[in-house]
Amino acid sequence: MALRKVRKVIHYPRRLLWAFVAEGIETRKMVRTFAKQGKGWLQMGETKDKPTEAEIQQAVEQFKDIPRFLPFLVFIIFPVPGMTQGYVLLAMTLEKYLGQKVSLLPSQFRNIFKKEEKEVANES
Repeated sequence: MALRKVRKVIHYPRRLLWAFVAEGIETRKMVRTFAKQGKGWLQMGETKDKPTEAEIQQAVEQFKDIPRFLPFLVFIIFPVPGMTQGYVLLAMTLEKYLGQKVSLLPSQFRNIFKKEEKEVANES
């Protein structure tokens, strides 16, 4: 039991690294979508490369994730031991108690920790 918990804790840094990579990929897609949309506006005509409504909606959702992602970048640039973990713990606690009113974690990070909660619930 304790060994399983230790293994999960050991995997957090790897999961966080992949969350950073996934956020980077989503942000790159967002920029490309907005660039395609802007190109269509500048040409003031129909273009073959125009993004779909679903792509635009995904880009807007990723745009909302950027302010949530900035504290992580600050903590990485100016590393203070335990600061990133403390921020994640604080953000998770606030999101849990305030529900959908407050969203402090980027989508990829939220997915990691919700997946962890489901695994803990399944074990019980």
